[in-house]
Amino acid sequence: MDTPRKDPLLLSAKVLTIFVRVMLVIGMVFLGIGMAVMAIGAAGWLPDNVTSEIPLSMSGAPLWAAVLALFAAVVTLGLAFDFVARLARIIDTVSAGDPFSLANAARLFRMAWLALGVQLASSAAAVLGEFAEQHIEDGHFEFESYFSLNGIALALILFILARVFRKGAEMRDELEGTV
Repeated sequence: MDTPRKDPLLLSAKVLTIFVRVMLVIGMVFLGIGMAVMAIGAAGWLPDNVTSEIPLSMSGAPLWAAVLALFAAVVTLGLAFDFVARLARIIDTVSAGDPFSLANAARLFRMAWLALGVQLASSAAAVLGEFAEQHIEDGHFEFESYFSLNGIALALILFILARVFRKGAEMRDELEGTV
């Protein structure tokens, strides 16, 4: 089997998974900082010498909904990070020449659940973000998230692929046992 250096598709996929993971971590850090700042302001824990220009409409339930929307977005990115990390491990097994393994079947199964988790977390973020946007003055809080049927389709495909990989690994083990 070709090594990743000889196979441009595998090398590109590996580089892309590294880039995506870096971007996801950066996104989680910045969303986490924003969430922390909003939560500290909402809880009134700002020191006396620090002034805040949070509008009056951005208090109470809408402000906490905004904080929770950002938290749900951080969770979504964390799930996506786990998804891409498992994909990178599968790419490694392809480049090593042994993709049909029980470990990859388990990875695909977990990736299917992660895809569903991303949909649930992003849906929660969308609902909370919409609530916050409706109750906070225009321009002070904007949040975009949505539910995607593509994510559900991806999860179904991954569940099926996990079974295919598991069955392929079992068949290979049976074949090796008969030789």
